[in-house]
Amino acid sequence: MSLLKKKAPVHTVYEKCLDCYKCIRMCPVKAIKVVKGQAHIMHDRCICCGRCVTNCPTQAKRYRSDVETVKLLLSGGKKTIVSLAPSFVSDLPGWTSETIIAALKKLGFSAVSETALGADFVSAQIARELCSHDLTKSGGKSRLMISSACPAIVAYIKLYKPELAPFVSPHASPLLTHSRFLHSHYGKETAVVFIGPCFAKKKEADLYENEIDAAITFQELAEWLEKERITPESAANLVTPDCVFQPRRSAKGAFFPIENGEITAFGAYMSKAISNAANAGNKIDTISTSGIRAVKRLLAGFEPEAIEKPLFLELLACSGGCINGPGMSASLPGIIRNTRLQSYAGTADNTLDDSTLSKSPLIETNYPLNALPITVYTEQEIAEALQLVGKSNLDDRRNCGSCGYDTCRDLAVALLNGWAEKSMCASYMRHLASQTANGIMKSTPSGAVIVNKELLIIDCNEPFARIMGEETEKLYADKPGLEGADLTKIAPFASHFKSVIEPNGPDQVQCDVREGKKIFHIKVFAIEKGETAAGIVDDITEPRVRIDKTVERAQEVIKKNAAVTQQIAFLLGENAAESEAILNSIIESYTAEEEDHDA
Repeated sequence: MSLLKKKAPVHTVYEKCLDCYKCIRMCPVKAIKVVKGQAHIMHDRCICCGRCVTNCPTQAKRYRSDVETVKLLLSGGKKTIVSLAPSFVSDLPGWTSETIIAALKKLGFSAVSETALGADFVSAQIARELCSHDLTKSGGKSRLMISSACPAIVAYIKLYKPELAPFVSPHASPLLTHSRFLHSHYGKETAVVFIGPCFAKKKEADLYENEIDAAITFQELAEWLEKERITPESAANLVTPDCVFQPRRSAKGAFFPIENGEITAFGAYMSKAISNAANAGNKIDTISTSGIRAVKRLLAGFEPEAIEKPLFLELLACSGGCINGPGMSASLPGIIRNTRLQSYAGTADNTLDDSTLSKSPLIETNYPLNALPITVYTEQEIAEALQLVGKSNLDDRRNCGSCGYDTCRDLAVALLNGWAEKSMCASYMRHLASQTANGIMKSTPSGAVIVNKELLIIDCNEPFARIMGEETEKLYADKPGLEGADLTKIAPFASHFKSVIEPNGPDQVQCDVREGKKIFHIKVFAIEKGETAAGIVDDITEPRVRIDKTVERAQEVIKKNAAVTQQIAFLLGENAAESEAILNSIIESYTAEEEDHDA
C-alpha cells in the first residue's frame, strides 16, 4: 500500500500553463479540458502515455514523483525489492548491471530483480496458447490476441476501443507478473518497487497497489543517485559477488522493450513448446506496431471476425518501444538505445529453465478499466456549436488545428462536452479582434488610420477622412476605409508613419504638423515593425479639439511641475498654491464651457 497520498500520475502546474494547446494537439485521446485558458488533465480519460509531459514547452505538464514514497518504504525496515526494467541498459550510460545493483543496494534496497522475468513467464504462457491455437481465453469469439504488456495500450483499448477489449490478453503485464513472483519468492510482506521508462506504470501501480508498491522512472532514479552522489565510479567500489539479479537473470523476455521484442520472446518459448509434427506446422500471424498514433491507425475499422487464422498483436504506446519511454533520463539517439538493448538481450538465455518456469505465479488478471460513456450529439447541436465560433458553413471550417483538435467538428463536440472554450479557435479570435478593432476605430471621434510599409491605407475611419479635407471625405463616401489609397497623397505627415515602420526607427512618434491654417496633432505607433503602423489624428484648430488640447496640456503642466511645486512651496508660499489654482481654473473653465456647449 502507498505510504503517501498520491496525486494523479500526470498533472498540470497551472501557473506555468500558457494556453498554447500543444498538450491537446499531442494527446492521442484528447484527455485534456481547458478552463479559463488553462489545460486540465481529465484523469479518468488519461492513458498516461506521457506525450503531454514531453511536449509541453513550459513544463507545465509533469508526472508524479514517487521517490519520497519509496524512501518511506526503505526507512520503514520493510524488505524492498527492485523490479528493474531491462531498458536500463539503454538509458544509464556508464552503468553496468553490477554497478547499478550495487548503487540500488546503497540506496537501501534488499535486492534487485529484472522485470523481464515476468515477461518470460508471460511469454511461456502465450507460447503454449498460440501453439495449441487456444485463444479462447482472449475473448472466445476469434483467434485474436492483443498483448497486455503495455499499460497505456491496454488503457486505450479498454477506454476508447471497447469493441476490442474482449481480445486483450487476460495475462497480467510483465510487471504485475514479476511482482507476484517476487511476493511468492520473498514473502507477501515484501515491497516491490518498479524502476523503468514508463509513466503508465505509475497508474498500473495505483490500480494494483496491493501488489506493486511504487513505480519510479529512470529519470527519478538518476536524480536520486545524483543527490546521493552515487556515480558509476563510486558504485564500482561497492560491487560484491551478490551484486547480481535475483533470483536469476531473465531470458529473452529482455527483448520486450523494443518493437517486435515480445514476439521474439514468445517465439523462443514456442520453439520449446512444439513437441510433435502435428502442431509443428501451425502458423501464427503476428503484427508489431509502436507509437500510439500508429496503433490508432492500425486498429481503425478493424473487425476481428475478418481474420482467417490466429493473429497476435504486439502494440506499444511509445514509438520504437519502451526504450523511448517518457521517463528515460538520457538523451541518447534511438538507434543507440535499440542496439544496446539488443546486445544485452542477445546474451541472455533463450528461455528460462524448467525449474524457474515451474514457479510461475498466477498470470491471469483483468485490467480494471471500463469503457468511457459517449454522448452523441445531433447534427443540429453540432451546427449550433460551430456557429458559436463563427463557422456557419463548410468554407469556414479550415481545420487549422490551432485549437489542438484535428477538425472543427471535433472542437464543436468538445465545446458541447464542456472541455473547450471559444477562445481556443484562432480564426474566431482573429475575427473577434478585427471586429473589436473596427468598432473602436469607427467609434472614436479622432481620426484613425492604419497603413502598410508602402504607406498604402489598410483602413481608416470617417473622422480621419473629414479631417483630411473635403476631397478625401468624398473618396471615403465612395469607398469606406479607403483601402489601397496612398497616404502620401492625402496627409502631410506621411513621413512620420514611414519612420515608425522602419525596423530601426522609433516605436512611436507624437508631434504637431502645420498645414496651411490647420494644425494636426498626430500620434503614430508601430503595429508590426517593418510592416504596419497606425495613427491617431486630431485637427487642434477645431474649437472642440482646442479645448481638449488646452485641458490636456494644463494637466500635463500640473503633473510635470507637481514635484517641483512641493519642493519650493515653502519659498513661494501662497504663490505656489496660486499657480496651481490658476491652472486648475483653466481646466475647470474649459470643462464648464464644454459642458455648456454640449448642453
